[in-house]
Amino acid sequence: MEELEKKRDVLAIAVRVTAVLSGLLVAAFFFVTVNNMATISNQMEDMKNGPFPTSVAAGHIETDIAQVETLATHITNFRDAPDNFAELRGHFEEIDHSMRQQLPRIDPSTLVNPTEAYVLQADYNTLSARLSYVLDLLQDEGNSSAVVDEYVRTNITPLVDAMLVLANKILDETTANVDATQTIVARACGQTIAFASVLIVCVVLMLILYMAMLRRKTKQEEQLRAHLERALELAQSASAAKSDFLSNMSHDIRTPMNAIIGLTAIADDNINDPLRVKQCLTRIMTSSKHLLSLINDVLDMNKIESGKATLSEERFYLPDLIEELITIVQPQARSKQLHTDIVINDIRHEELFGDAMRLRQVLLNLVSNAIKYTNEGGAVRVIMTEDSPASDGVANLQIVVEDTGIGMEAEFLQHVFEPFEREQNDCTIFTEGTGLGMAITKNLVDLMGGRISVVSTVGAGTKFTVTVPFKTAASMPDLDLAGFDQLRILVVERNYLVMQNAVHTLTGFGVQTEGTTDGESALGLVAVAQRQGQPFSMVIMDLALMKENDQLIGRLHEAAGENVPIVVVSAYGVDDLAEAACQEGVTATIGKPLFRSRLHDTVRRICISQDADQEPAVPQRAPIAGRVLLVDDNEINLEIGLELISRLGPEVEGVHGGLEAVTKVSDAPDGYYGLVFMDCKMPHMDGFETTRAIRTFIKERGRSHLPIVAMTANAFDEDREHAYAAGMDGFMSKPIDMAELETNLRTYLP
Repeated sequence: MEELEKKRDVLAIAVRVTAVLSGLLVAAFFFVTVNNMATISNQMEDMKNGPFPTSVAAGHIETDIAQVETLATHITNFRDAPDNFAELRGHFEEIDHSMRQQLPRIDPSTLVNPTEAYVLQADYNTLSARLSYVLDLLQDEGNSSAVVDEYVRTNITPLVDAMLVLANKILDETTANVDATQTIVARACGQTIAFASVLIVCVVLMLILYMAMLRRKTKQEEQLRAHLERALELAQSASAAKSDFLSNMSHDIRTPMNAIIGLTAIADDNINDPLRVKQCLTRIMTSSKHLLSLINDVLDMNKIESGKATLSEERFYLPDLIEELITIVQPQARSKQLHTDIVINDIRHEELFGDAMRLRQVLLNLVSNAIKYTNEGGAVRVIMTEDSPASDGVANLQIVVEDTGIGMEAEFLQHVFEPFEREQNDCTIFTEGTGLGMAITKNLVDLMGGRISVVSTVGAGTKFTVTVPFKTAASMPDLDLAGFDQLRILVVERNYLVMQNAVHTLTGFGVQTEGTTDGESALGLVAVAQRQGQPFSMVIMDLALMKENDQLIGRLHEAAGENVPIVVVSAYGVDDLAEAACQEGVTATIGKPLFRSRLHDTVRRICISQDADQEPAVPQRAPIAGRVLLVDDNEINLEIGLELISRLGPEVEGVHGGLEAVTKVSDAPDGYYGLVFMDCKMPHMDGFETTRAIRTFIKERGRSHLPIVAMTANAFDEDREHAYAAGMDGFMSKPIDMAELETNLRTYLP
């Protein structure tokens, strides 16, 4: 066996060497041929679009100027009869028509001195005017032939001579370029033919030798096929083991993550109880801050690689998604004193259909990376644009995330979307990360049918561009624009793109809008508007400018009047908006980015309805009644679940395992519990066995149906399928989402 492997290895080396040589010869043949063909094509294209049309045009121009010279020399001979004069004018008009056609074909880029083309054009414009004038002189019988001849001699002949010299120079120069191009093309053709002949012979000989050795190699490999199949089985087993490991790790790590998020919610509800908050914070600190990002990355890669990642199709509201993104990333950006902006550029559809969670994950990965790799005091900007749709009912959402961070080497850019790849340098060595974020982002974008690209310069920053298609609503509700055409609004925003977009949007509403990027200019615009008797109806002010000049609001009110509403805009979250709202002279606040709907609602509420304090009505939902049984073997998770469920209204009882759950249901009267939340992975009796036992008991006793919803840290699709197969009615994954929890309670409780 070893000798067979040695012979196979030697033959394999020979085959590879032959293949490499053949490949090199083919590549050389291909390279030379393609290069020469490209040279010929480029030279012919350059000649067609450059020197050749310029040379032809210069020849026509020379001929036309020569005709002008001839006609000008004998111009007085045409004044004796009207027919002669008409013939002369006709000659000049033909020449003028020809010159107007040929002069634009003189390409300045083909000339050594491009200004010659512009000089020739300018000279002809002058000549045309002078010829018109001399025709007028000639037609006026009060002017003698001597006067006409003198004007021709002093004003036309020198200009014609100069233009002839210039046209001849351009003609000679471009003709030389055309001749040089023809020489290059001829040389390339000859070289291609000669080189191709030699290479074809060599390639044929190499291919014959390669095929002979490949046949021998194939026979030897057949004897080793059984061993290779065995190795394949071992590799598949290893892959299955990896999947099992990741599946188990999903439960083991999501359990403490549930504790972190649940205890945070409890601490928030007990913010005035320091002892309770301290207890929660102490337990939260026992879990790693890096745990959630690591687990999500590993699990996402596992699902994507195994082909189990799926997309949901749900309606979502883009402004809400961006607001969630800002809430998550803003603290990190603020801690590094980064200037962040989210610019909304012509978003026509704010309600879309698609997987909002996946889009949020893509945005969060890109923005978090931009913040992570941008030094303090830098800038991160997100620009969202709705491209022209590929088809009706589809909006192509383009997202650009750019920063002024450390950037990436050109070599690393080729691997930036590969799993576990991280650029190693002095800036990244101390930065946390798994190397999975960009790989997941690329796979998710591909899964959604989009595309992603990146450009980066070391020390200057990075720019990611993502384009993803989303379905749009069948129809968009029309905005109520009554009264908007009577308004005049001033936008004062430091970021030019944000200001420009706000002005464009408001103008589209019919509002007379002006914009500026600094406070002093704003004061000037307000003063001019007052003097002209066209005061502004409202001023939209950037919070950053207000912070730079704490007197700006007061000065604006002095210039525009105390009754002019001032709306402050901020990209830094609710804290800054709340602080701005407390400032004297501020009428209302609005958060960036400035979506069409938000701008419309703000303008209508303040300028049309004239109610700055009016807020959208929040529907009051009825409290939830009923009794819930919570089954979970983890003490902390049980405590969190009991408190979060009770906050929503129902009575709730907890048990630590499946046996206790079956006992509780068996001992209780029919209908006592309205809903059971069931953990799936528990010792002794897991959630699936417990559910089947409860279903059997209910069927045997003829009891009414008892809804059972999985509440588990097992978050894979197959876990969901197992839950339904066991007889469960619903499925929730941990960490607990309060909105999803409330939905399940309202769905299943009477």
